[in-house]
Amino acid sequence: MLKTLKIKNVALIKDLELDFDKAFNVLMGETGAGKSIIFDALGFALGDKADKNLLRTGEHLMRVSASFTTESLETKELLKEYGIEDEGLIILTRTMSADGRTDNRINGNLVTGKMLKAVAETLVDTYGQHESTMLLNTKNHLGLLEALKPSYLDIEKERLRVLLNEYKNVLGQMKDVGGSFENRERELELLTFQIDEIENISPKDGEDDELSSRLLELSNAERIGASLSQASNLLDSTGGVTAKLKEALRALTSVSQYGERIKGVAERLSSSLLELQDISEEVESIASDLVFDEAEFERVDKRLDDIKALKRKFGGSIEEVKNYLVQAKEKRQSLENAEELLGTLSKEKTRLEGELYKISKEITKKRKEMALELEEKMKVELAQLGMKNSRLKVDFKSEINEFKEDIAYTANGLDDVEFLFSANAGESLKPLGKTISGGEMSRFMLALKNILAEKSSVETLVFDEVDTGISGEVGNAVARKIATLSKKYQVLCISHLPQVCAMADKYVFVTKISDGKETETKARILNLAETIEKLSALSTGQNASKASLEYAKELKERAEEFKKMQA
Repeated sequence: MLKTLKIKNVALIKDLELDFDKAFNVLMGETGAGKSIIFDALGFALGDKADKNLLRTGEHLMRVSASFTTESLETKELLKEYGIEDEGLIILTRTMSADGRTDNRINGNLVTGKMLKAVAETLVDTYGQHESTMLLNTKNHLGLLEALKPSYLDIEKERLRVLLNEYKNVLGQMKDVGGSFENRERELELLTFQIDEIENISPKDGEDDELSSRLLELSNAERIGASLSQASNLLDSTGGVTAKLKEALRALTSVSQYGERIKGVAERLSSSLLELQDISEEVESIASDLVFDEAEFERVDKRLDDIKALKRKFGGSIEEVKNYLVQAKEKRQSLENAEELLGTLSKEKTRLEGELYKISKEITKKRKEMALELEEKMKVELAQLGMKNSRLKVDFKSEINEFKEDIAYTANGLDDVEFLFSANAGESLKPLGKTISGGEMSRFMLALKNILAEKSSVETLVFDEVDTGISGEVGNAVARKIATLSKKYQVLCISHLPQVCAMADKYVFVTKISDGKETETKARILNLAETIEKLSALSTGQNASKASLEYAKELKERAEEFKKMQA
């Protein structure tokens, strides 16, 4: 149960610490005083989505700490799984800074938000606006139905999980070998076409680079020829630089015997002249070989385009194209030899589909048993809450009543359910979200929570204005129901209904004060006299009178008598 809630810098709350009792705790106060802020702060500590708007104006960090005691084995197992020591007191602490960063801790140990929320869900069950929205979403109805008996389908669901894994594995193998005889033939045809395409072109390593270079050369043949001709003329041995160098060499040679330095220079020039003559001959050779061949240009261009096309289809390089060719040949060989394997896999697929259908129908049968039980229990609970003629029907939509191949099996089997509801005699059953009113929703959720709580390990129930839209005798029924729940669970409740408040065991009165500069929410525990006074004001909507005080006292006495009878 929740022992202590410490709140700092959350909305209008600057610094608040509240202690709660085991039984029925009610938060009272005028509208806007900040009662819901206290529950918002508790929700934040329990792992609800962080909202930066909750941070008190002018502050940089908000912090909420919730301390619990529990005997829940589920909670203790989670703590052990997370490596957190069970010290008898579980403290969930959460902070959020102005930039939206959060820090989550359990007993001082840093944990993820998911871990904190998982532990919190074993400690507290909350009913508020979010839960109403959840109930109206048909996607949640199957989960709510199964919450009636959380472990009832464990064996069947585990069997379904194993079969689904086997089924997916078989489908994967069939896909690898073509999926079916028809698919296999199409795959073989495609692979053969691709293999022929690659082999017909048969690119060689580095060929694309060589072709690109050759294409560049052919594309610029005229410019290259002109430049080579110019270079050849300048190097020409009759009038070019080579002839002048020969004259220089003869001059040096004629006097080389008169000095070693002259001799050395002559030798160096002789070597350079030989290299230059070789270069001149090479230039002439290149020029003579350079003939623009339009046919060759078209051949090189087409060959390069063919190789680029292969690279686009089968990889970014010739190496990857060759690798694809190897893989394609291996796969083709596998497909050519796969007829027997495909036949075996097809038989296994049919067998597994039969098993999946069988176990899914067993799950459906058990769910229908649960549905009947839930419908009957809800009828009783709603009658106790003043809705004697209301009916709940769990509708199994699009039910598959015969086996056929290729049914879309899921981890939940074949079922898609929706809650249908009628609040009054003579009215037809309609989808819950289209027929239920606000007051009816409050009672519906209270009834459902009461039924499901029996199977839950939580010890604390939180009701945020569960009495919305109700009054009179219906209010008395709701009050009695919450009081009955509080015999087994710790209940925290915000209420504006005198009958509900009168049933409480502890009263937290929430007020909002302002000094003209800032506004702050405060809370204090009421004694009996103060409780009677606040019940009186709640009953009449005005300051207490002698008559209203007497009525409030009588209301409280009747509540105490009812609780004694439930003991």
